[in-house]
Amino acid sequence: MTTFALWIVLLPTAASKFVLNLTPKHPMARVGDSLVLTCKASGCAEAVTFTWSSLIDRSLYGKTETNGTVSLQIFNPLEIHHVNTVVCKGTCRTKGEDTQNTQTSTKVNVYALPKDPTISRSDLLTEGQESNLTCTVPDVYPAKRLIIEWLLGDEVLLKQDEHLEVQTVTSVLKYRPTAQNNGQNVTCRATLDIGIDKRTRETVASMTIQYSPRNIIISENTQVKIGDGFTLTCRAEGNPEPTVLWRKLDQDGRSVVAGEGATLLVEEASWSHGGEYECVAHNVVGNLTAHMTVNVQGPPEKPVLYLSPSGELKAGDSVTITCQSESGPQGHVTITCQSESGPQGRVALRQLSGSQGAELQSNQGHTSITVQSLTARDSGLYECQATNPYGKQTSSINITVFDELYTETQRTTATVASMTVQYSPRNITISENTQVKIGDGFTLTCRAEGNPEPTVLWRKLDQDGRSVVAGEGATLLVEEASWSHGGEYECVAHNVVGNLTAHMTVNVQAPPTNLSVEVFPSAEFEKGQNVTIWSWAVGVPTPSTTLVRLRDGVELHSSDGTFHLVHLGPEHAGLYLLNVTNVVGHQSLSFSLSVSIQDKSVNPKTVIIPAACFVFMTAAAATLLRFLKRAKQASSYELARTV
Repeated sequence: MTTFALWIVLLPTAASKFVLNLTPKHPMARVGDSLVLTCKASGCAEAVTFTWSSLIDRSLYGKTETNGTVSLQIFNPLEIHHVNTVVCKGTCRTKGEDTQNTQTSTKVNVYALPKDPTISRSDLLTEGQESNLTCTVPDVYPAKRLIIEWLLGDEVLLKQDEHLEVQTVTSVLKYRPTAQNNGQNVTCRATLDIGIDKRTRETVASMTIQYSPRNIIISENTQVKIGDGFTLTCRAEGNPEPTVLWRKLDQDGRSVVAGEGATLLVEEASWSHGGEYECVAHNVVGNLTAHMTVNVQGPPEKPVLYLSPSGELKAGDSVTITCQSESGPQGHVTITCQSESGPQGRVALRQLSGSQGAELQSNQGHTSITVQSLTARDSGLYECQATNPYGKQTSSINITVFDELYTETQRTTATVASMTVQYSPRNITISENTQVKIGDGFTLTCRAEGNPEPTVLWRKLDQDGRSVVAGEGATLLVEEASWSHGGEYECVAHNVVGNLTAHMTVNVQAPPTNLSVEVFPSAEFEKGQNVTIWSWAVGVPTPSTTLVRLRDGVELHSSDGTFHLVHLGPEHAGLYLLNVTNVVGHQSLSFSLSVSIQDKSVNPKTVIIPAACFVFMTAAAATLLRFLKRAKQASSYELARTV
C-alpha cells in the first residue's frame, strides 16, 4: 500500500517536465531574405518567460515577439553579422513549485551570391603574349565555399576553390592566346556550395585577340607596255587589320616608298616603274612581306649626244663624243643626258659624213668615242641610234673643226659655228615648302638660267638621303596627292657645263579615317562596374579624341583614344559621341551604353518606360544633330569643356 501511494505522487511530476523546442533545427538563409526562429515551450502550466541571447556576448540584431508559450526571434533583412549561435532560454514559474529553467540553441548560417561575376583584363590580348584575365565575384558569403571556374567554350581552363574570407573574391587567369581564339567566348562561372544546395552565376565575354599579319597574297609578276597603266594588289589577314606599304627595290637592295594601301595603281608606266616591288603588311603586332616584279617593255626614247670639252674645236684638239641611253631599271643615268631604251637596248654611234656612215662604236646602255688630234676631215654630222626589240630612236650632232690650212671662207664658217658661250646654271628659283591635303593636286616649279638652257630633273629624297626620279621639266604636276608624295624634293638644273640644285618640302596631311571603337567587357554594364573604351583612327597630324555624353554634354579628352569609366551607374547610360579631329578634318561615331537590369519582375512603374524612352531618344537625337551641324560649320566639334 505504501508503494502504490508513492507512484501516485511521482507520476504528475514526470508529466509536467518543462521543455523548449527551437525550429528550424539548422537554419540556412540567403542574405537579404528574412529568417524566423521559433522557440516553443511545453510542460509549464503558467506563463513562460523567454530570453534570447548569443552564445558569445554580442547583440543578435533581431526582433523578438512573444505570445504565451511561443517566442519568435525575427531577422529581417538577414545580414552576414547574423551568423551566430542563438540561444533561447525559458523560465517556468508555477505556484507552489520550484522555478524551472531550461534552454536550447541553434547555429544561424547565411549565404550570398547576389551578382554575376565581372571579367576584366589588364591590357589588350595579343597572340603569344601572356595576359591576365580577372574575374571578380562581389558580395559573396561564405567565400570558403565558393568555386570559380574559367572556361574556353566547354573546356575548363582553371578551377579555383580556395579563397580568403573576404566579401569580394577575385580569380586571375594567366592566358597566352592564339589567333584562333579571336572571337571565342571565355566564361567565368562562380558556384557557391552551401551543402543543401548549389548556387551558380556566370559571365561570358568574347575575346578580341591581336595577331600579326599572315596569309599574304600579292599580284603575280607583271609585264606592262610603257605608257600603259597597271595595278598591283596585296592583302593579308591580321588583327588589327593590316595596313599595306609598297616599296620599290633598286639593284643595290635599297628601297623607296611607292605607295600605300592594298592596291597600287600606276596610270602610265615609265622605265622607272620597272623592277622588284615589296609589299609590307603591318600592324601593331608585327609585319609580313612579299615580293613581285614588274617588267616594263617599249621602244627607246630619243637619245642625246654631248661633247667634252664643249666650245670651239681646233685642229690638233681631242674631243670625246658621248651618247647614253638608260636601259630600263639596269641602266646607267647621268646628269648631262639620258635616253631610255629598255633592258634590251643597244646604242650605236656613227659618223654620217666623212666616213660614209660607218659605225664608230656601239654598246648597251651608253657609248662614247674619243677622237685624238682633230683635223678638218673629222668635221661632219654624228648620229646616235638607240634600238631595242620594240623600236629605235636617233639623234645627231654637227661637229666643226677649225683648221688654219683651210680657206678664209671655210675658216669664217667654222669660227661662227663655234662662237657659242656656254655657262653652268645659276639664279635657281623653286617653289616654297607646301602643305597639301591627301587627294588634292599640287604643282611645283623650278627654273634657272644657263647656256645651254638648263633642263630640270625632279628627285624625291627619302629619310636615308636616297632619291628616286619624280619627273622632268620646270613644272612638276601631281593631280592627286598620296602619302608617298610627302617629303623632301630636289630640283636639279643641269646642262653640259654643270648643274645646280635646290630643295623644298611637301607635307601631305589627311583628315581622320577608319574610326572604330571597342567597349570592354560590354556596352551593357552593371551598377558599380568599370568599362574601358578603345578607339582607333588614322590621320595626319595625329588627331585628338573627345568622348561626349550627349544627354548632358559632358565630355572627356584622350591623347591615345582610350577612356576608362569607373563605378558606372544609371546616370552613365545613354548615347555617346566619339569625335576625332585634326586641322584637316574630323570623323565621328556614336554608340550607346546601357545598364543591365537584374530584377525583371513586373513593376507598376514600367507603364511609363515607353514614354520616357521616347522623350530621352528625342532629346539625344536633337543633341546629336546640333553637334553635327556645329561640326559641319567649324570642321570640328565645339563642346562644353566640363567633366
